[in-house]
Amino acid sequence: MDDGRLLVVCKDDSSLEVIDLEMSRAAGAVLASGFTPHEVVATRDGRRAYMPVYGDTGVGSAGSDGQRVDVVDLLTFQLVGAIRLPFPSRPHQSGLLPNGRVIVSTELDESVSVIDPRTLRVVARLPTGQAESHTFAVSVDGRRLVTANVGPGSVSVIDVPSRRLRGVVPVAGKVNRICLEPDGRLGYTADQGSPRIAVIDAQLIEQVASIELPSIGFGTAVTSGGSHLVVALRTASEIAVVDLRSREVVHRVATPDHPQAIVLHPDGVRAYSACDAAACVVEVDIRAGRLLRRMETGRNPDGIAWCPRPTPASKD
Repeated sequence: MDDGRLLVVCKDDSSLEVIDLEMSRAAGAVLASGFTPHEVVATRDGRRAYMPVYGDTGVGSAGSDGQRVDVVDLLTFQLVGAIRLPFPSRPHQSGLLPNGRVIVSTELDESVSVIDPRTLRVVARLPTGQAESHTFAVSVDGRRLVTANVGPGSVSVIDVPSRRLRGVVPVAGKVNRICLEPDGRLGYTADQGSPRIAVIDAQLIEQVASIELPSIGFGTAVTSGGSHLVVALRTASEIAVVDLRSREVVHRVATPDHPQAIVLHPDGVRAYSACDAAACVVEVDIRAGRLLRRMETGRNPDGIAWCPRPTPASKD
């Protein structure tokens, strides 16, 4: 299997750093068009990335309001286009639907925007019904989308084909990050006021359980088979692995300071997280529960994404 690359958004550098995992070092970097990008996603062939430019402040705080998503060529490490959002946005997270369309959280609009990658224009706006819809997760089939609404402490459930908001589930005083099981039934978001994960049934539109954690969680990811949940424990500087059958923590891995988002390698064994206070990315073996390596990055790394190493387009 191609070891691939990690795309790392370094907020204080306003840049995208591309790490070659086979070499354990940067293959290139690209400056964003503005201040500040937070998150990134790559196309499935690893040739392009979409990096929203959020603004100069944190969620819910006064500051500039970004209205642009940078398009990055991952072969040449250059900006090659821009998605210009024609409404107040603060675009934060980007993702892809199975049909190749780009989706971006546009939280000032209380929506997730759907973008045609050929025209770079918004073709739909999926309503979240809540402020600060900062992050989202989408089912493997692309039919269901959930958002973590930070300040309201809620989760919105959206039917993508009909563009309909199915409901909003209150779960905490404040939440951050969210992930979905591959089939799109259960979602997991971290309560920012207590050490627990709220478990949302996206079919029933209700919270059905809580998972107790050793400390307050942040980024989460579910393994492809749906058996385990990987959680960044930001303040404890650990990554926890939860057995979803027992809903018990089975591994705790010490990391450098403040792990953020969690990204899983397609091999099903490795997980990655950017540790913003330590300016690095870590690789963890989630089966053995141990730290494998640390890779240095630029300043204040935050959003990360895995992608395959790209191959040049054929000239035929």
